[in-house]
Order: sequence, then structure tokens, then C-alpha cells
Amino acid sequence: MAALVRAEHDLPSLRIAYRHGGREAVHFWLVRGGQDPELVAECRASELGPVDFPDGAPVTDDQFHLPSDVLYQLSRRMPDLGHSDSPPDNALWLELVSPRGYLHLVPWEQLLEPLGRPLVRLPNYTVRPQAQSQTLEVALCASSSVFGGEFDPPTILGHLARLWTTMSGKDTRVHLFCDQWAHRAVLDLVSERPEVRVADPADWEVVAHPSSMATNPWLEWISGALEGLAMDVIHLVGYGYLAGGRGAVALAATPTSSAREHAEFIGAAQLAQFAGSRGAWTFVISGPPDNYSGAGLRDVADTLAISSPGVRIAHDLSLDPDLAQLTRVIELVYAGKASVTEPLPGISCWAHPKFVEYPEERLMTRTGHSAMVGEATQEVLAAPGTPASVASGTRYLESLQAQWTVTEGGAIDADAVAALRRVSDVLERRSLEFREEP
Repeated sequence: MAALVRAEHDLPSLRIAYRHGGREAVHFWLVRGGQDPELVAECRASELGPVDFPDGAPVTDDQFHLPSDVLYQLSRRMPDLGHSDSPPDNALWLELVSPRGYLHLVPWEQLLEPLGRPLVRLPNYTVRPQAQSQTLEVALCASSSVFGGEFDPPTILGHLARLWTTMSGKDTRVHLFCDQWAHRAVLDLVSERPEVRVADPADWEVVAHPSSMATNPWLEWISGALEGLAMDVIHLVGYGYLAGGRGAVALAATPTSSAREHAEFIGAAQLAQFAGSRGAWTFVISGPPDNYSGAGLRDVADTLAISSPGVRIAHDLSLDPDLAQLTRVIELVYAGKASVTEPLPGISCWAHPKFVEYPEERLMTRTGHSAMVGEATQEVLAAPGTPASVASGTRYLESLQAQWTVTEGGAIDADAVAALRRVSDVLERRSLEFREEP
């Protein structure tokens, strides 16, 4: 699907893959749109960094490297690619070809910074999610099980809450969740921001809503506190962890745990289910300055990017301490500003060109949304206080459309379209019921 997106939008792209599907050598191609890729460089996989990730072994971004001859060959040929028709206009779109192995864990945004172009990772879907109303709903959560260190959850939460409420270009409400030991400090930091609502960790067990979609104390608490309200954005801040090549985010065992107790690891599968159940089309994971594993957080974001359409961001606070890079991305994606003009080494972003450019496409409206989404559903999504059931149903429909409708030859699968219509009809009936409720 990434190749299809590249071709349909004529994107200047860097294509990276293991040679012949093995794990010994890596090939680098430059390609524009649907043209034939040109092999410009190769290196041994071991030159890039770790080739295996045993349990318990620390993996930090400074373990990854790009051979100087590879960087030279890429920089020499980069002007031939031209600009991107989809913003950022100087973007370089990254395509990681299956079987990818561990290539998605590499901090390409850092290694390729000398090329002077912002890097965007190509998504696995051609569908642009149907966003909710013009009011942006953000669930923001930070937690740490570590005593001391460089991670200061209250301060980071205060800065991020201000960023979301002032730079998104939309009326934004932030629903904030934190450890009990940080609660008072967080309240003080956001006391003059009525658009920020801080949940009380002391009540988490009363509020928590256990379900098959949330099997973690934090996710259960957030679900219960939000009740039926849909979210546009899920933004977590926590330490990354990588074991056996699979990523996770580490939070305190419970919202009322002390900073000295053990951590609770939340994997990508849990987070994908949770984000889908809330109807969120954006997922952001920020790693603190002394993060254990940036690769772990990239794996989490990558897994969510594969699981369903949407914007996915892995954010490194050690490379973006003043949030300047994240600010530019939020201004681009949500406010539509041409704010990204240079490399963003602290941001790994998976985004479809249609989040900022909306050409015509099969089974899609002129704005790039799924044409499968019915009129009543669109009205409910556009109204304030969108119910999570309608938003999550829409995310599910978009995921099915992205996976089912296009065959290997590029033709539309009529049977898949018929099945999707039935799913859309069910969602439309639920939206009509909600619209008629007093």
C-alpha cells in the first residue's frame, strides 16, 4: 500500500529494504512517484546498528549509524528527486519494504538529518480518516515509575497542554491524566486554562471502566473518566521499552502507585485497541529526555500505523526539549500551516499526504474522506461531543476499507465494497438513533 500511496501522489521517496529479503545487506533506492526505483547505495545491516534485540538488552538511538558513503550517495542524488506536491513541499517520504525486519526501529529521522529534508514515513493505507468535529478532543497522559531522573511529568504535561490548546488552530479540550504524586503540581500548572480538565488519580478505581478493550489500570481509568466521549488524539508520555524486538511504554503500576514501585508495560496491541475504542485518529507517544528505548516507542507507533489509518507520531523529548519540532508538526497537520521546512530529528511521523492535501480518489470524497461514511454519521462526527461508539465505528470502517477494497492488480473488489456498505449501514443506523436522542 505504501508504494500505491507513493505512486498516486507522485512523492519523492527513499525506499529501503533488505537485499533479497535477507538480513545481511540493506539497499537504498531513490524513486519519484510511480517511476522505477534507482538503487543508489547499499551497506551491511550490521553497519546500521543492532541486528538482533534480545530480551533485557538496552537499545539506545546512539547505537544506530549510517555509513558515510551511503549518506554521500544519497545527498549527491537528492536534488534529482525534486519537491513534494504534498506538504511539506521539501519532504522526503520514507518507504520501508517488506520484509522489514527491524528496519522500522532505526531512527532514520536522525541519521538522515544531514540531507536537509523533513522525513515522513509512508503509511500502509490509502484512506484518510474522517475526523470528528472542529473541536479537538485530546487525552493526554504522563506517568513515571522512576524516582528522580530527567523525567518531570508535571512540567512536561503543563507544556504539552499549552501546546495542544494554543497551536492546533482549533478549539481544543485536553483531558489530562497523571500520577497521584504529580497531581497537585499539575493542577497548579494548568489552573488558568479552563479548557484543560485534570482527572483525580485518587478516584481512579471508582471511575475505571474495565473492558476487553482496556486491560490496564491506566487505560481503564481513562476510559471511565471519558465515559462515552470520543477522542481525536491519544497522547502518552512515558519510557519506552524493547524486548525481543517488540515495543511497549512503561507507566506506573497504577495511578496511585509511588514513583518507586514497579512499572506496568503497555504493548502496541493494547494501545491500538484502546485508541480504536475511543475513535482516535491520532496517536502520539513522547519519550522523556532519559528514555530507555526510542526504538521501543517507534515500534509502538509503527504497529499502530499498520493496524489502522491515521497519524502516528513517536516523539523524542531529548531532541526536542522546547517542543519546537512537535509544535511545527501540530501546526501542519491540524492548523494547515506550512510550518515544517527543515528536518525534525526528534519526530518519527507516519502520515498520509491527504491529511494536508485532498485530491479525488476512488471510494473517497473530494476531501479524501471515506465515501463509505454516511450522511447521518458525518453529521454526528461533525457535532460537538461525538460519542465514542460512532467515532470508533468509523475508524473500524476505514480500516476495513483500507484493507479490503483494492486487489493486487489495483482493481476495486466489488464483494468487498458490498460488505463495507453493510457495515456502513449499521453505523448509519446507530448515528440516526443518536441524533434523535433528546
